[in-house]
Parts: sequence; C-alpha cells; structure tokens
Amino acid sequence: MINDVVFPYHMELQRKYENLIENRWFWIVFALVVLAGVFAYAFYCTSRGYNFSGNVKLHWPKFWEMGIGCKR
Repeated sequence: MINDVVFPYHMELQRKYENLIENRWFWIVFALVVLAGVFAYAFYCTSRGYNFSGNVKLHWPKFWEMGIGCKR
C-alpha cells in the first residue's frame, strides 16, 4: 500500500530532476586546489627560512584583508 503512494512520487521527482546538473565535484576540486596552493606557499616560505603566517583579518565594513605571508 505504501509502495503505491511512494513509487509514483519518486518517479515524478526523478523525471523532474533528470536534467539537473550537479556541480558538487567542481567545488571539491576548487577547495583542493586552494589548499594545495596554501601548502605550497607555506613550503616556499619555510624553505627560504621564513615563518609562514596565515591570518585573515576582518575589518567591517571594508572588504576582507588577507594577511597571508612570510615573516622573519
């Protein structure tokens, strides 16, 4: 009995969203590229003898100021 109610609803949703394109993988790859860039920059700083400092400073109402850099 419950199958008679759920199955048509499931089929309707499947037809409705069959052409939906999900971009979940794009954001996962984007996050991995950003993380790889941060780690590469940290490696660059430490290999040159500096200390890596990754700070994000928020100054409202200005835009975000990124304070990522190498410090002695």
